[in-house]
Amino acid sequence: MVTGFAVPRLTRTTMRPMVLAVMALGLTLGASVPLNPHSSAEAAGDRYDVNNWTDPKGKQHRIRWNPCQPSVTYAVNPRLAGKTSAARNSAVADVREAFRRVSNRSGINFRYAGRTTEIPRDGTGGSWSDRQKAAEIVVSWVDQSRAKTRTNLMSNDGSGYGSGVGGWMMRAWTDAAGNWHAAIGRGFVVLNSGHNSLYKAGYGSGMTRGALLLHEIGHVTGLGHVGTTRELMYPTMLNREVTVYKEGDRAGLRKVGRPLGCISGANDAWRQI
Repeated sequence: MVTGFAVPRLTRTTMRPMVLAVMALGLTLGASVPLNPHSSAEAAGDRYDVNNWTDPKGKQHRIRWNPCQPSVTYAVNPRLAGKTSAARNSAVADVREAFRRVSNRSGINFRYAGRTTEIPRDGTGGSWSDRQKAAEIVVSWVDQSRAKTRTNLMSNDGSGYGSGVGGWMMRAWTDAAGNWHAAIGRGFVVLNSGHNSLYKAGYGSGMTRGALLLHEIGHVTGLGHVGTTRELMYPTMLNREVTVYKEGDRAGLRKVGRPLGCISGANDAWRQI
């Protein structure tokens, strides 16, 4: 399920922006519901799934980042990714490798902005996207059992929290001719530190942290779940011989990436961090 809402916002005299907030489904492992090996999950039947937005004039727009932005920055909060400095360094290395792979497949230039202490969450001072200062995308491990380290972007349906959630924020605006444009400008990934032991570091065989990261960052780029187990965007983590994006995943990343061209006005609609 993908949910969203629109909130009018005026930030420039030449633009009429509005904000659409969408949070993609997170992965669930084991007995968690509904995304576990023993239950069905909402997913597209095709090898890849992308999202579109229909503007007030009836035109459809692909929900995606502006691939012509000089760079899309990301920062990592690895504090809860491991108990040792070496474990946390390994987690950061896996995040950087994931973004490298997504960049290669989408044509979007992702740039590492360093480490942060930020945890994406909504608050009284605004939504997670308004509060995010370290980078345009923040990847953070969280501990849902402690108030200071939990996020309200990861839900618990009574059967426990999932392994991770990835989401994005999109803005839409009109140009001087009244034509609508839209682009993602903020994203987040939150990972459940309580599941750290379930995932092997790296991108080898088995159930890997690399696969979890590639899946959630796939959501950040605009991809949805698919119903084909071969693809990494399948909504259940599986043991795999090797952790790589498959043909459908790669096709989806092209559909939200540079091959679609630049998005006019996106660099004005969104402040780059």
